[in-house]
Amino acid sequence: MKVKCILVDDEPLARRVLEKYIQSLPSLELVAQCGSALEAASFLHQNKVDLMFLDIKMPELSGLDFLKTLSDPPAVIITTAYSEYALEGYEYSVVDYLLKPVAFDRFLKAVNKVIDKKSKESVQPEKPQPSGLEKLDDFIFLKADKVNHKISYSDIQVIEGCGNYIKVYTVNKILIVSERMTNIEQQLPAHLFCRIHKSYIIGLHHIQEAVETKIKIREKWLPIGNMFKLKVKELIEPLTIGKRG
Repeated sequence: MKVKCILVDDEPLARRVLEKYIQSLPSLELVAQCGSALEAASFLHQNKVDLMFLDIKMPELSGLDFLKTLSDPPAVIITTAYSEYALEGYEYSVVDYLLKPVAFDRFLKAVNKVIDKKSKESVQPEKPQPSGLEKLDDFIFLKADKVNHKISYSDIQVIEGCGNYIKVYTVNKILIVSERMTNIEQQLPAHLFCRIHKSYIIGLHHIQEAVETKIKIREKWLPIGNMFKLKVKELIEPLTIGKRG
């Protein structure tokens, strides 16, 4: 089930950046863009949304004053250039507070809070995972050397396939797990990981550089397989700001 989003910001450029971010995640659906709080109020009166990206400094009615008027607001992520409003924003139980210009990794971290909460509310308990894997919330248990290691998704940089085994490179260690690539690929959140080659799965927020045929992670260049090039291109291009000279 997709998370329905609304953008409320009087700056067209800021909306375009967030629009690209939202469109890059299959789990999100942008249903409206509003240039003012009054426009957003009219839309929310007739439509139900799950998540609102809300600017603070807007003409006629500020974002925080707008929040005060909502009796049943959706989840709210504040987006603003003014850090001094952070504390006041959290008094309204906002999910997160993003400072402009918004970086994609911070955007992803904030959105994941909403996605995880919605998943817990709507998804039935899963069946037990295969012996080498156990998926829970924002982390996974990987069995290596007869020990179950609790690994956060955000710590996983690269997964390398080695036949019937995989090497899992995290920010602070390497685990060798008796599991096949196709199986662990199915267990990982699609909005956080991407398979770029028959032998490699990468954590998206660990990408350092990317070109047409390879991606740099952990200071090493990993090849993009021919059958994965289109998928990787569709993933990277919406996040790219600026043009080649």
